[in-house]
Amino acid sequence: MSDPAARDELFTVRDHLRYAVSRFTAAGLFFGHGSDNAWDEAAYLTLHTLNLPLDRLEPFLDARLLPQERDALLDIYRRRCEDRLPAAYLTREAWLVGHRFYIDERVIVPRSFIAELLEEHLTPWVNDPGPFNRRSICAPARAAWRS
Repeated sequence: MSDPAARDELFTVRDHLRYAVSRFTAAGLFFGHGSDNAWDEAAYLTLHTLNLPLDRLEPFLDARLLPQERDALLDIYRRRCEDRLPAAYLTREAWLVGHRFYIDERVIVPRSFIAELLEEHLTPWVNDPGPFNRRSICAPARAAWRS
Protein backbone atom coordinates (compact mmCIF):
# COMPACT_ATOMS: atom_id res chain seq x y z
CA MET A 1 0.00 0.00 0.00
CA SER A 2 3.00 2.29 -0.01
CA ASP A 3 1.91 5.36 -1.94
CA PRO A 4 4.68 7.94 -2.41
CA ALA A 5 2.28 10.52 -3.85
CA ALA A 6 0.13 10.45 -0.71
CA ARG A 7 2.71 12.26 1.42
CA ASP A 8 2.99 15.05 -1.14
CA GLU A 9 -0.74 15.40 -1.83
CA LEU A 10 -2.41 15.01 1.57
CA PHE A 11 -2.18 17.97 3.92
CA THR A 12 -5.16 18.15 6.28
CA VAL A 13 -6.75 15.79 8.77
CA ARG A 14 -9.73 15.59 6.39
CA ASP A 15 -7.41 14.57 3.50
CA HIS A 16 -5.87 11.83 5.60
CA LEU A 17 -9.22 10.53 6.85
CA ARG A 18 -10.55 10.22 3.31
CA TYR A 19 -7.36 8.45 2.24
CA ALA A 20 -7.50 6.03 5.18
CA VAL A 21 -11.15 5.14 4.55
CA SER A 22 -10.37 4.45 0.90
CA ARG A 23 -7.34 2.30 1.78
CA PHE A 24 -9.16 0.37 4.53
CA THR A 25 -12.09 -0.33 2.21
CA ALA A 26 -9.84 -1.39 -0.67
CA ALA A 27 -7.91 -3.70 1.68
CA GLY A 28 -11.13 -5.39 2.80
CA LEU A 29 -10.27 -5.00 6.46
CA PHE A 30 -12.36 -6.56 9.23
CA PHE A 31 -13.67 -4.17 11.86
CA GLY A 32 -14.92 -5.32 15.22
CA HIS A 33 -12.37 -4.39 17.87
CA GLY A 34 -13.88 -1.05 18.83
CA SER A 35 -15.33 0.12 15.52
CA ASP A 36 -17.48 -1.51 12.88
CA ASN A 37 -16.60 0.50 9.79
CA ALA A 38 -13.71 2.12 7.94
CA TRP A 39 -14.67 5.71 8.86
CA ASP A 40 -14.75 5.14 12.62
CA GLU A 41 -11.50 3.18 12.52
CA ALA A 42 -9.79 5.89 10.44
CA ALA A 43 -11.03 8.61 12.79
CA TYR A 44 -9.81 6.72 15.87
CA LEU A 45 -6.37 5.94 14.41
CA THR A 46 -5.99 9.51 13.16
CA LEU A 47 -6.97 11.19 16.44
CA HIS A 48 -4.90 8.78 18.52
CA THR A 49 -1.81 9.14 16.33
CA LEU A 50 -2.03 12.94 16.43
CA ASN A 51 -2.58 12.94 20.22
CA LEU A 52 -5.92 14.67 19.82
CA PRO A 53 -9.03 14.12 21.97
CA LEU A 54 -10.80 10.99 20.73
CA ASP A 55 -14.21 12.63 20.96
CA ARG A 56 -13.38 15.87 19.07
CA LEU A 57 -12.81 15.32 15.35
CA GLU A 58 -14.72 18.26 13.86
CA PRO A 59 -12.50 21.15 15.07
CA PHE A 60 -9.42 19.51 13.56
CA LEU A 61 -10.69 18.38 10.14
CA ASP A 62 -9.16 21.26 8.19
CA ALA A 63 -5.98 21.56 10.25
CA ARG A 64 -2.84 21.27 8.14
CA LEU A 65 -0.41 18.67 9.37
CA LEU A 66 3.34 18.84 9.83
CA PRO A 67 5.46 16.50 7.68
CA GLN A 68 6.22 14.20 10.64
CA GLU A 69 2.51 14.00 11.49
CA ARG A 70 1.68 13.07 7.90
CA ASP A 71 4.39 10.39 7.98
CA ALA A 72 3.05 8.97 11.26
CA LEU A 73 -0.49 8.77 9.87
CA LEU A 74 0.55 7.17 6.60
CA ASP A 75 2.62 4.65 8.52
CA ILE A 76 -0.19 3.61 10.85
CA TYR A 77 -2.62 3.33 7.92
CA ARG A 78 -0.07 1.21 6.05
CA ARG A 79 0.46 -1.06 9.04
CA ARG A 80 -3.30 -1.47 9.51
CA CYS A 81 -3.70 -2.55 5.87
CA GLU A 82 -0.52 -4.49 5.16
CA ASP A 83 0.01 -6.15 8.54
CA ARG A 84 -3.77 -6.40 9.14
CA LEU A 85 -3.27 -5.63 12.82
CA PRO A 86 -6.35 -4.48 14.73
CA ALA A 87 -6.23 -0.84 15.78
CA ALA A 88 -5.93 -1.88 19.44
CA TYR A 89 -2.57 -3.54 18.77
CA LEU A 90 -1.35 -0.53 16.79
CA THR A 91 -2.32 1.99 19.47
CA ARG A 92 -1.70 -0.26 22.48
CA GLU A 93 -5.14 0.52 23.87
CA ALA A 94 -8.74 -0.61 23.68
CA TRP A 95 -11.84 1.03 25.07
CA LEU A 96 -14.65 -0.94 26.65
CA VAL A 97 -17.66 0.80 28.25
CA GLY A 98 -15.68 4.01 28.72
CA HIS A 99 -12.64 2.31 30.27
CA ARG A 100 -9.22 2.19 28.63
CA PHE A 101 -7.23 -1.04 28.63
CA TYR A 102 -3.55 -1.46 27.80
CA ILE A 103 -3.15 -3.90 24.92
CA ASP A 104 -0.14 -5.76 23.60
CA GLU A 105 0.46 -8.93 21.59
CA ARG A 106 -0.18 -11.15 24.64
CA VAL A 107 -3.76 -9.93 25.02
CA ILE A 108 -7.00 -10.86 23.35
CA VAL A 109 -8.64 -7.53 22.60
CA PRO A 110 -11.58 -7.02 25.00
CA ARG A 111 -14.82 -6.56 23.08
CA SER A 112 -17.44 -8.39 25.06
CA PHE A 113 -21.09 -7.52 25.56
CA ILE A 114 -20.58 -8.70 29.15
CA ALA A 115 -19.18 -5.26 29.99
CA GLU A 116 -22.54 -3.66 29.20
CA LEU A 117 -24.29 -6.26 31.36
CA LEU A 118 -21.95 -5.47 34.25
CA GLU A 119 -22.66 -1.75 33.93
CA GLU A 120 -26.34 -2.64 34.39
CA HIS A 121 -25.47 -4.91 37.36
CA LEU A 122 -26.58 -8.03 35.43
CA THR A 123 -30.22 -6.99 35.54
CA PRO A 124 -32.73 -8.46 34.98
CA TRP A 125 -31.01 -11.83 35.64
CA VAL A 126 -29.53 -11.12 39.07
CA ASN A 127 -31.45 -9.33 41.83
CA ASP A 128 -28.43 -8.38 43.98
CA PRO A 129 -25.09 -9.00 42.28
CA GLY A 130 -23.01 -7.63 45.16
CA PRO A 131 -19.51 -6.29 44.51
CA PHE A 132 -17.54 -7.56 41.54
CA ASN A 133 -14.05 -7.08 40.22
CA ARG A 134 -14.10 -5.61 36.70
CA ARG A 135 -10.46 -6.54 36.21
CA SER A 136 -11.10 -10.23 36.42
CA ILE A 137 -14.42 -10.18 34.54
CA CYS A 138 -14.01 -7.54 31.81
CA ALA A 139 -10.36 -8.01 31.02
CA PRO A 140 -9.70 -11.66 30.26
CA ALA A 141 -6.38 -12.79 28.86
CA ARG A 142 -4.31 -10.42 30.99
CA ALA A 143 -5.47 -7.05 29.67
CA ALA A 144 -4.18 -4.51 32.18
CA TRP A 145 -6.72 -2.14 33.70
CA ARG A 146 -6.02 1.58 33.36
CA SER A 147 -8.01 4.30 35.03
